[in-house]
Amino acid sequence: MRTKRPKNIFSCVLSTILLAVGVLSGCGESDPRSDKYTQILEEYDNNVSEELEFYDSASTIEISGWLDESCVKNLMAFLADEFPKYKFKYRYISKDSYESIIDAELSSQIATEIVMMTPSMAKKHAKNRYIEDLTLYCENFTDKGKEAFMYGTKIYAVPSTSDFQCLFYNKDILEQSGQKVPLSYSSLVDLCDYMRNNMEIKPLSAGLKDSDKVADTALALLSSGYFNTDQGKKFGSKMAYGQTTFYEEIRPYMHKWQDMCIHKIYTRDMCIMDETAAIEEFAAGKSFLYLGGLSDYNRIKEKNPDIRLGTMALSSDSVGKAVLIGGCNCGFAVNSFDPNKGFAMAVVGKIATEEGQRALWSDRQGSQTYLKNVIFDNPDEFDEIRALTSTDRVVMPWNQWGNNSSQIYEKFGYELQQVVLGERTIEVAFQNIDDEVKQLLRED
Repeated sequence: MRTKRPKNIFSCVLSTILLAVGVLSGCGESDPRSDKYTQILEEYDNNVSEELEFYDSASTIEISGWLDESCVKNLMAFLADEFPKYKFKYRYISKDSYESIIDAELSSQIATEIVMMTPSMAKKHAKNRYIEDLTLYCENFTDKGKEAFMYGTKIYAVPSTSDFQCLFYNKDILEQSGQKVPLSYSSLVDLCDYMRNNMEIKPLSAGLKDSDKVADTALALLSSGYFNTDQGKKFGSKMAYGQTTFYEEIRPYMHKWQDMCIHKIYTRDMCIMDETAAIEEFAAGKSFLYLGGLSDYNRIKEKNPDIRLGTMALSSDSVGKAVLIGGCNCGFAVNSFDPNKGFAMAVVGKIATEEGQRALWSDRQGSQTYLKNVIFDNPDEFDEIRALTSTDRVVMPWNQWGNNSSQIYEKFGYELQQVVLGERTIEVAFQNIDDEVKQLLRED
């Protein structure tokens, strides 16, 4: 926020910059960090007393986002290196409340200079003229990257690299079990049962405190199953116009997701576990699988550099039908009301370069940039799902759910989370989802 801050707040800025110079990991290619990155920590350490004497909002750029601070280290280091006369602060907001907080701050004209946006958020705030036109900086991106943040004919956020949810697995545990990598949903469930009953190892770690993760596994099963049928492909458009319901059309195809609860792949205790705790559990070898996004790769490796990882996707039925839930889900927008927006636009302009995209990739290896003719060489751990990431089998089904897609997606995840907790039957959960949809359609 653009108000004067006391000295103790500046220490938060400094702490973020110091965090930004953490080790940049790189697999399959040379370390993307230049030698001068390594000097940032020492330079700031030598000037601590001088820098703490003031906090100048005119020379500080603040970025708001829903990613954990540990997931933007390389980005912050890159920006500090590119703009040495400026200070960069990252402001983390929990994903559960992120959109509502940013909506309120933008409408009150007190948001930070740069704000992470989902595609639906960017369209909403472009319509309200709360964020700047960034079309000039997006000319070198592919149509998929540009269309995600387009409103009318203009683009309002610089795309980050791609992201998706997948299952990381511990290769050593798999080898000890004598089992094979599952290639279908049924074989995955069988393997999880084997891990619990024969190996006495927890099948899965997942931070289901984030209800989005619950939603994503259900959507992965639906996208490789029902949503892939002729009837299922029409669901989004029909639902957005009130012509069908989740209970009528989706509930009958949820039995495989329910099996994940019956077979204790999903358990109640996961719903009070955040991503950090789930990663620590998996990295310590206490579980076989971890459900997470690409930014978790570095976090797992930092907890256990020696862990041997593999990756897999959820499949609904037969071999070869798996999909990954994700895509172009994050962009960087500039607050139209901030007095420092001119420089903020220069910053997002740097994020739009190949070097800026490489910094983002370094924070979530396994991803790819949406820049044309640029490909990053991902670690070998992603070989098993590489074919999926190079096709149209990385999807965000909720993008077809109309103007209220983000609210419906949030409700979908929350209600399924309550099912895992034992607070709802799945019938009641789907009735609640439909009630939310009806209310949103009435308000439109």
